[in-house]
Amino acid sequence: MVRFSIVIPTWKNIEYLDVAYRGLRRNSAAHHEIIVFFNEFDSACSDWVGDKDVLYDQSDTNLGVCGAVNRAAERATTQYLCFMNDDMYALPGWDTAFAAHLDLASPLWLSGTAIEPGVSTPCYIGNRDYGHTPETFDEEKLLREHASLKRPYNVVSTWSPTLWPLRDWQAAGGFDEKYFPGNGSDPDLAMAFYKRGCRHFIGVGTSLVYHFSRITTSRFDERRDLVNPKAYFKQKWGMSWRHFFKHVLYRDKVITDDLLRKIRMR
Repeated sequence: MVRFSIVIPTWKNIEYLDVAYRGLRRNSAAHHEIIVFFNEFDSACSDWVGDKDVLYDQSDTNLGVCGAVNRAAERATTQYLCFMNDDMYALPGWDTAFAAHLDLASPLWLSGTAIEPGVSTPCYIGNRDYGHTPETFDEEKLLREHASLKRPYNVVSTWSPTLWPLRDWQAAGGFDEKYFPGNGSDPDLAMAFYKRGCRHFIGVGTSLVYHFSRITTSRFDERRDLVNPKAYFKQKWGMSWRHFFKHVLYRDKVITDDLLRKIRMR
């Protein structure tokens, strides 16, 4: 089983980070490299690291998601970079499902499929409530039931968790840090991959994580953004990200041979 370098940015979410770490160590087929980046590092972060089997980096200030991931990625030592939120719990088979697609042509973008309490979408398995906090998380019930939730199909997706060949991430330049605290950074990076020839944006229906959802981003005041993310994306790329996803990538669509041909003709 191939190993990944898993980058987890975190900002004062120790309880959720602890769940994320437990899931990765309990449910992964390989002993992956875990790299945590702590925004606003403090004594609680130091205490959490303790003797855990992680690499970590830190900042005294909040760099946002983009800055944190970019700096953590510099420490990656494997061929594959995985970006996972600190409020996600990886389920058994998540990494083997990713690994099954690694023979596809590079550049390559793989996304997992999140299980959430909210509404179901083509990219998210919704209406499944296994808890909203670490205290209410029903881990054992989820582990008993998760196999029945796997989707027998893949969709076009750019949502996290994401996995890229490290060389593709580096060639694309990583996240644009003007998207602070992070909203808009995924569409932007997806466009950078697309411009470099990526035509495989695969949301793997059998790579599952449980997502507590918006634990960090909901604490931000959007007025603090360095830029208006939608306006900046349109200025940078010459189209809206809605147009990019709907008419170029066909995000949320089930992947078929016909759809792949359509995407490749772009």
